[in-house]
Amino acid sequence: MSNHLKLLIYIGTIVGIFCLVQEKFDLFNVRLIDGNGEQVENMDNKEGEEDEKYLEIYIPNGLRVRVNVEVVDTEDSRAKGLSSRRYLGDYDGMLFVFEKEVDNPFWMKDMLIPIDIIFIDSKGYIVDIKVDEQPCDATYCPQIYSKDPYRYVLEVNAGFCEENEIEIGYSMVQYL
Repeated sequence: MSNHLKLLIYIGTIVGIFCLVQEKFDLFNVRLIDGNGEQVENMDNKEGEEDEKYLEIYIPNGLRVRVNVEVVDTEDSRAKGLSSRRYLGDYDGMLFVFEKEVDNPFWMKDMLIPIDIIFIDSKGYIVDIKVDEQPCDATYCPQIYSKDPYRYVLEVNAGFCEENEIEIGYSMVQYL
């Protein structure tokens, strides 16, 4: 067998393994981008599958930051939250939805990654932001409070708010 054929087989095997691992574990934030820099929607969406959920945070300079969200709106799903997650995409997050405005504390029990926590009132305005919240350690797990009541909480990667210049008072619109 020629060296070129061996190389092609080797490269094909590596690409195949990468695709299998990515599909099973979603380890890398791999997205298809078109010529305009826009994300190409998943072409193999099966009929009946839910569309991707997202929200946009409006910034005073006229820009919007889009965050793909996983919505949790039941007591059990809110209690689990991002626990045990090893990875969160750069523009992915978890949106906690409550029936009414609350002032419940959050905590980082069983978390593996640091996050920014954005508290949003029922009108869609950011009322508080907690940045770079670290997972609990074996002996200490503090409660994290918002300074004002909130109806939604968006959890994103630590550093997200600073990188995207998100501040208290900005608003968001959800496309669920």
